[in-house]
Amino acid sequence: MNKIIHDDCLNYLRSLPDKAYPLILTDPPYGLGIAKRGVIGTGRRFTPKSWDVTPEQAYFEEMLRVSEHQIIWGGNYFTRFLPASRCWLVWYKKDGLPRNSFADCELAWTSFNKNALVFNSRWAGFVKDSREPRVAHPTQKALEVMKWCVAEFSSEGDTILDPFLGSGTTAVAAKLLRRNFVGVEIDREYVAIAKERIKRAA
Repeated sequence: MNKIIHDDCLNYLRSLPDKAYPLILTDPPYGLGIAKRGVIGTGRRFTPKSWDVTPEQAYFEEMLRVSEHQIIWGGNYFTRFLPASRCWLVWYKKDGLPRNSFADCELAWTSFNKNALVFNSRWAGFVKDSREPRVAHPTQKALEVMKWCVAEFSSEGDTILDPFLGSGTTAVAAKLLRRNFVGVEIDREYVAIAKERIKRAA
């Protein structure tokens, strides 16, 4: 428990028995090519990467197999791999902020049989409600959003698996809310970033 694995997550997922985890909370690559650009909207630079391609169907099949429930951010990009859901999550980023060329919100597919939910947390340019600083990852999720997911859909003591850990926001949220975590990340740079963020989380 409470560990980060440096690997392609498909290898780890295939090693697990059915329903090994109560919850997967993750944010896979959307396949938009953002990681190749070397700069994010605020002008912050990062190391260009080649990981931003849509995962194959096998990744989603394994995620559904090894966990009782799933929350998959960017689910609107993966509908061909996922069953129908009535409990979509909406992260509204522009509460009170002017519209620009970026999306007003992000969507997460879930396996829960609940009503759809909306969470407001501003995350546009230099305006951010989340207290966690930006790191060298182009698609870092707001900490407040992931804390909301953890609090709403898990209980203290649960273990949450994030197969696409990235910079570690899911693990930080889990630690802060007294959950256990396992994260899998293919990029060594992000593994180091995630470990440092988890160490600082209190």
